[in-house]
Amino acid sequence: MTISGLSSLIFHDMIKIVTDSTSDVPPDIAAQLGISIVPVIVQIDGVSYLDGVTLSRQQFYSNLDSYREIPKTAAPSPETFVKVFREARNQGADEIIAIHVNRKFSALCNVAEVAAQEVATEGLRVHVVDSKTVTMGLGWLAIIAARLVQTSQSAQDIVHTIESMRKQVYVYPLIDTLKYLRKSGRASALMASIGDMLQIKILLSVYDGLISQVDRIRTRSRGIARMLEVAHGHHNVQYISVMHTSNDMQADMTHLQTHLSDLIPVEQQMAVQVTPVLGTHVGPMAVGIAMVADV
Repeated sequence: MTISGLSSLIFHDMIKIVTDSTSDVPPDIAAQLGISIVPVIVQIDGVSYLDGVTLSRQQFYSNLDSYREIPKTAAPSPETFVKVFREARNQGADEIIAIHVNRKFSALCNVAEVAAQEVATEGLRVHVVDSKTVTMGLGWLAIIAARLVQTSQSAQDIVHTIESMRKQVYVYPLIDTLKYLRKSGRASALMASIGDMLQIKILLSVYDGLISQVDRIRTRSRGIARMLEVAHGHHNVQYISVMHTSNDMQADMTHLQTHLSDLIPVEQQMAVQVTPVLGTHVGPMAVGIAMVADV
């Protein structure tokens, strides 16, 4: 996936953007924009993996149904963040903007702040920003921040812009099965069993730090249509990503991108496989839309 104009960017050597692997920023885009990705820890049947480093998305979703226990996730240590921040300094940065997953969902912001305090004693300033969102909602904020670095704005101005844009970020996941929400404690056994028996799909909204239910739908096709309807209710759409949690979902991704092309051309959209950190809760066959837009 390529984004128009990325190849022509000239990297600023004073500000570095850091995010975590739950952002789902594609590796090639992260490399082109100079974004550092801190991998989150995924624990599967007693073995710890680094999201996107020692555990690929394809590997995780291929085996999701066969794990003995529901995978667990953990934030990296402060030492991991310190190492990433020092590497950024060695690359010429004297300020870092670290943008991370919603503080209500993870300890990543807290850990990053601990690390920021340590490197501050070495003269390296780190601005930690709570994205108040997840997956490519976070990813778009990191990408936008990296693009703003190229305009030679100050770190303070970029942070202010990103914090202002948080209220323009909308994420809409369509959950295909409640089984994994029940396993992770996010849904009751009764609710999950009834939902699966009736084949109910849940359309959620993640906005400004809160998760809410948009709708319950009886069939997958109607769920996808409802998600597209919600997306088309927004104005001034600037960025769109479509997301999925299984390995063979090209038909769904093509369908979503085609039906969103009147908002953003397909070649300017991103299709990403969601981090295992979220996949362990929403389960396989989930799809979603992340967008930066006005209400």
